[in-house]
Amino acid sequence: MRKIFNNIIILFVLTIIFIPNIVSANIICNDGTRSPSCTDCHKGCCSKHGGCSSSSSSSSSSSKKSSTPSTSTNKKTTTPKVVKSSDTSLKKITVDEEDITIANDMVYETTKESLLILVVANDSKATLDYEKNPDLTIGENVINIKVTAENGNVKNYKLSIIREKILSANKNIKIFVDGKEVTFNLFRSDIINISNDKENIDITYELEDSNAYAEILGNENLQVGHNEIIVRVTAENDETQDYILIVEKEDLKKEEDKNESDEVQQENQVQDDFQNDDDASVIAPVLLGTGLLGGSSYLIYKKIKKN
Repeated sequence: MRKIFNNIIILFVLTIIFIPNIVSANIICNDGTRSPSCTDCHKGCCSKHGGCSSSSSSSSSSSKKSSTPSTSTNKKTTTPKVVKSSDTSLKKITVDEEDITIANDMVYETTKESLLILVVANDSKATLDYEKNPDLTIGENVINIKVTAENGNVKNYKLSIIREKILSANKNIKIFVDGKEVTFNLFRSDIINISNDKENIDITYELEDSNAYAEILGNENLQVGHNEIIVRVTAENDETQDYILIVEKEDLKKEEDKNESDEVQQENQVQDDFQNDDDASVIAPVLLGTGLLGGSSYLIYKKIKKN
């Protein structure tokens, strides 16, 4: 019995001596396994198990409570920050389906009273603010295009639409010579005859369009015979049309001959009239005598018949 007791005492002592060394030798390597021989982390320890760290030896005593090492790690989940677009650029601008070169300041010319404007931003998340179908006045019409990016950035573009006036091409005119309206055939008048003593003719006119103007060319020092006077009408759009007056100025000698001929004709007419008067003075008494004779004969006849 005493021998058994002694063996128990010896086993207890050995346990007290060796158990702490065994426990302390079981450090945890980096791959999670326990080192079979290392009591602390040093060079060469856990060489086949990814090495060891100094903290493994100090934590080995706490690790012995679990036969299976824990390999779990705490991972922090982060949500990526969303960056909003700052793009305020334009992709396309059209005016009545005509592409416009994009710039900060743009100019477009037209004669129309209204237009259709379409603007497209580069970023589909940007917003646009502008007048799509403006009514235009003569002169400059400013269209402001406001682009607001997704992040709130703002940029303004200026589109100046210049509406030009449609200039009239009306070249119609009424022309009067000595107060009488002249007729034209293919912009040429009938012949206008004037006497030899005239150097020009009296021309007045009425323009159909008050924005047109007229000028008279060649109405001075008219020569004997054929003359052409030009009335040139310039329309508001600077188109021109010539109206030609054809003037015939009489020759002085021919005019004198004509005057003499007229005088001769007048003298002949007077003589004819005088001759007719002479014939009448002869015929009248005869007719008178005949009438008296006839009346007397009638009275004698009635008196004889009565008796």
